[in-house]
Amino acid sequence: MAAKRKQIIDELRALDDQQLRTRETELRRRLYDLRVQQTTDKVSDLSQFRKNKKEIARILTLLGQREKKAVNAG
Repeated sequence: MAAKRKQIIDELRALDDQQLRTRETELRRRLYDLRVQQTTDKVSDLSQFRKNKKEIARILTLLGQREKKAVNAG
């Protein structure tokens, strides 16, 4: 489990800021779609909510770290 999490984080670190923002937007849209499906009782895998939220949090953490590093370096 930890190896898979590390792999996801490494993949996210390989992306630039614009790609991370795009990925965040896609995940937020998917989360919205899941919520809509939930109201119509068509969600087959409820764990997708948690997975999407965690990946969004990882992306925001990476972006924050990069921004902080840029401010300290500049």
